[in-house]
Amino acid sequence: MGQLEKSEIDTPSKRARLEPRKNPYWVGVSGGRGGVSLGYRKPARAHGSWVAKVVLEGNRVEERLGAADDDGAPHGALTYRKAVAASLEWGHQQHAAIEGREASAPRTGPTVTTAVNEYVKERLARSKRDGTISQGRLENYVLSDEAFAKTPLSKLRAATIQQWRERLTAEPSPDDDRKRLAASSVNRLLNDLRAALNASAEKHRRQLPAALPAEIKVGTRSTRVATEARKQLLSDEQIKAVIDAAFAVDADGDFGRLTLLAASTGARYSQLTRIRVGGLQIQNKRIMVPGASKGRSATARPPVAVPLSDAVIERLLPAAEGRAADEPLLMRWAYRNIGPFKWEKDVRRPWGPAYEIEKPWAATVELAEVPTDTIMYALRHTSIVRGLKVGLPIRLVASLHDTSSEMIEKHYSAFIVDMTEDLARRAALTF
Repeated sequence: MGQLEKSEIDTPSKRARLEPRKNPYWVGVSGGRGGVSLGYRKPARAHGSWVAKVVLEGNRVEERLGAADDDGAPHGALTYRKAVAASLEWGHQQHAAIEGREASAPRTGPTVTTAVNEYVKERLARSKRDGTISQGRLENYVLSDEAFAKTPLSKLRAATIQQWRERLTAEPSPDDDRKRLAASSVNRLLNDLRAALNASAEKHRRQLPAALPAEIKVGTRSTRVATEARKQLLSDEQIKAVIDAAFAVDADGDFGRLTLLAASTGARYSQLTRIRVGGLQIQNKRIMVPGASKGRSATARPPVAVPLSDAVIERLLPAAEGRAADEPLLMRWAYRNIGPFKWEKDVRRPWGPAYEIEKPWAATVELAEVPTDTIMYALRHTSIVRGLKVGLPIRLVASLHDTSSEMIEKHYSAFIVDMTEDLARRAALTF
């Protein structure tokens, strides 16, 4: 189920604007073990009601808490705050009941559920943001499938995983409001599931079949994506237009500086948001871009030193002046509600999840008059291709963009051919 921001259901007037539907509008109220969610169910012809949900060790329980304090609701209807308190109390009771049943039940060894929960716990410890994304995917599409979630790892086979995949991609039922997953999204889900199963298989290897890793590998093999991922490339004129437009759509220059660095470094959004003020080394005319948060290594990947031009540094200076070296370089305004449809600037904070750039990027694309389907990742593609076209060694291009030479060769082979042909032509014998 899709999760809402709490501000969308915390007052009667906001709930009145929601569309009636069978499934509740959910919002997480406790991110602890198991997680408790508060739901607002809005029927077509009556006032709404509050429901609570908890998922723990593959057990999913829902219960109606009472009527919501909508217009026309009966006396004693629950406000949002009272509903949150009631859902938390109910959640504690459910946790105690489930754990009591588990304590008296015979141990069956690790299951898909325990593997997923252990993996999510580890991911959240490494990165709350990335862990929350993985947790949402796995809860919605793995733990929600009770038959698959309860499967003991000792009995897990590639065919078991394949049967789950077939149910996953089947046409959703009318009362299921989960998004239909694209092939690329299925692959991301499989990456999380594979990592969870492999970690548990390694941890419990003495009590599990020796063939389990092979079963996991076969069962979680990636889905073939019908079309190759788009590698949108922009000309130098288009890049300049995009940067100027990004500064124009944000009077404070916050989104402009983010876009400028994306174009200048080719770094991923997750890397850009972690750059520190001290990483902007003006005397050395470079910026230190943190390594990507990828893989299972316990040690952080070293930062990448990317050269910057004087013009780029000049436009970045306002973000660094008078600030501590360990503060995030790229910041943005957070807004607070001061009335119906009225917002004002509240505090400066770092950029958060990637969806925060969707609206300013759409406005930037429109103002810059580049193709309407242009994605921000095009700045990274363009930066990589620019390095190849000017003859930089593949290993250097890979290092500057925090990736491997193999990945560059795999995804940009056509441009490598052009680059190497041009270099070879310069060395050709002439008469």
